Amino acid sequence: MDQEEIVNVAEDLLTRRYGGGQKLHDVTPLSGSGNANVSRARVANNPFLPHRTVVLKHSPITGDKVEDAAFMREVVSYQFTTSLAEEVRPGPVLLAHDFDQRLLVISDSGDGDTFADLLAESDPEKRIQILRNLGTSLGKMHSGTAGKEDAFNILLSRMLRNQGDAKGMQDLRERLLDFGMESGLEVLEKSGFEVPAAVAKEVPRIQDRILHGQFRAFTPFDLSPDNIIVAERTIFLDYEWAGFRDVSFDLACVVGGFPQYLSNRPISDDEAEAFVEAWSREISGVWPSILNEDVLHESITTALIGWALSSVTLMYYGSLSRTLVYSDRAQQTLDLSETEIDYLGVNHESTLQMEHTGELLRPAESGGFSEEELMIRRDLYETFEALSRYAANGRATRYTVVSEFAKSVAERLDDRRAQRQ
Repeated sequence: MDQEEIVNVAEDLLTRRYGGGQKLHDVTPLSGSGNANVSRARVANNPFLPHRTVVLKHSPITGDKVEDAAFMREVVSYQFTTSLAEEVRPGPVLLAHDFDQRLLVISDSGDGDTFADLLAESDPEKRIQILRNLGTSLGKMHSGTAGKEDAFNILLSRMLRNQGDAKGMQDLRERLLDFGMESGLEVLEKSGFEVPAAVAKEVPRIQDRILHGQFRAFTPFDLSPDNIIVAERTIFLDYEWAGFRDVSFDLACVVGGFPQYLSNRPISDDEAEAFVEAWSREISGVWPSILNEDVLHESITTALIGWALSSVTLMYYGSLSRTLVYSDRAQQTLDLSETEIDYLGVNHESTLQMEHTGELLRPAESGGFSEEELMIRRDLYETFEALSRYAANGRATRYTVVSEFAKSVAERLDDRRAQRQ
């Protein structure tokens, strides 16, 4: 759909939902995630709809059924969060949606700063306060949604019943998320790293935790600073991977400097500590056991390993769904035939030539990296370096091996270090 068609569909949806012949004008494009078309529109004076502006998000079909299945997850997540009390609601309100047209109409969160903008701040005291505020907001979301997983699952089940093979696609996305960690180990081994048994043994525990961890609440999961808006309150956007999972992965995402997001100023140890402390205050009455120093460190370290390994998979293959095309192990583990993979319509195009991606993790002193490769390596460096630092801060001796291994990966990826030599 072009912009005019998107506006026409949105006007019709709002009129059917609220009455009064809704009209939208002054449409302004906004930045969106992936291939989504996101815009803000002003609502013509109308007593039936209290919102003066709304946001329209259109997610066109890409043909990649795994990627396209994200829209259903987003609709269900907005339905769930809209039903929550305002003080714990993590994002905008869903005003209307059309599943067939793949259009969401949501409330406007305003023109606050993105968390990415705030993280560009160089003043140490201001950055610590920024991270404290984020910890408080995440804690409120987690404590306010803990125990409400059945309500989310009911909404998801209702949607799945009406959408053909949608359940299979949702299940496959979850299995790919799970497999991404296992695949990361395989990529590291192919790149010449000797993965310690202590690290390999963590993977089944991480996979179990992401699906069945005891500290479960609603989370957007793939937190990114450019999808967090700080206005009158903190707003979390982009629910394509949202759901109920162990909240340790949210904590690790921030402590790890937001994997898959390149920052000029990674999260320091002091900032991570301030963030976790603020989060802990909000959830102390919900999960008091996680506040034990050793339990908390183990939970975050384990999740950080998961993020690091998943990041390797994502950066190596370009997307989780593309592991189905290029990883024999993925096809075997997920038990998919070539016919089934062709049906999924996964994009075979790669931003990097696949025959050269095996060299992506070669030693920094080898040189000759493209600009894109350097960006990918920098992102992975930040994640493994954060894992190395955090794992070393606990009292459990088994994480000493994890810390040393993460450090060895970071050193190979540190292109700036190679330039200094």
